[in-house]
Amino acid sequence: MQNNPEYIQEKESFNAYYETTVLPVLQKIEACRKKYLRRFILINLFIIFWGASLMSDVAVLKDNVSGDIAGLIFCFSILALCWPLLSYYKKSKESLLPVLAGYFGRFSYACRVPLNETLLKQSRIMKKYDVLDTDDSFSGQYDGVAVNFAEYILRDLKYEKKNGTKRPVYVKKARGIIFSAQMNKNFSSQTIVVKDKGWLNKFAHYKNLQKAGLESPEFEKQFEVYTDNQIEARYLLTVVMLNYMLEVKKTFPNVEFSFFDKSVFINIELKKNLFEAGSFFTSVINKKRIEKSFHELYLLFSIIKILRLNQKTLF
Repeated sequence: MQNNPEYIQEKESFNAYYETTVLPVLQKIEACRKKYLRRFILINLFIIFWGASLMSDVAVLKDNVSGDIAGLIFCFSILALCWPLLSYYKKSKESLLPVLAGYFGRFSYACRVPLNETLLKQSRIMKKYDVLDTDDSFSGQYDGVAVNFAEYILRDLKYEKKNGTKRPVYVKKARGIIFSAQMNKNFSSQTIVVKDKGWLNKFAHYKNLQKAGLESPEFEKQFEVYTDNQIEARYLLTVVMLNYMLEVKKTFPNVEFSFFDKSVFINIELKKNLFEAGSFFTSVINKKRIEKSFHELYLLFSIIKILRLNQKTLF
């Protein structure tokens, strides 16, 4: 990617955007960070001195009622300690991420927006889960295409035994990004493109979908295709499209596609959290971190061009 002429040109353009648009926002966020950091330090000092005085007062510790009150005060103190951190992270993301995405087009940013789980299940490319949590999400238009994408975490409900009783625990199962875009191509069927699982393919079953054979040995080494309309599947997945999808896989190895309802849903499983621009304890004015977020967004938006979703005639 670093040697890609198009990426180099885009990065140079973003550098100018950084100086004129991003940096002023970062300076405001940095002033906000320092304000919340001072509050954090003051609350921390209060907890330390209060805890020290409490430990020195043996009589208070022996008094059950006073001990309960002391424990309650301590819990409120911890909550107060978390408040500056959470407030800063919320405000910094709401201020910075829309500006970063704004470089690519008109986008709005939101945090923890519920996803349409009916559509996710219809896509058939999401693992089964008990709870779906979201983090950063964006919606808008890029190169004339309506785009939505959001970070997600899937959790399974488990029960752990402790002291002879079972208690529910939600265990993280997978995380990633769900990316959806409107396609300028009419089709009424559903076609899904999933990772090749080797000999486990024999056990794969998708209700009302049949395996589609495509004339691309290289593609079939990486993916398996299932559809309810063989003709439309070939209409969608031409040789050129297959090559584009292989190109996407080079950037996102754990990627799967679902074409239905005139849209494409793309599930990208990831191991890390994206769009984290800074730390509470260090200056937010760090160009390398911003460039990292720019790079992550560039890779996602490049899917539009790679798959040619911005063209009325795809191929």
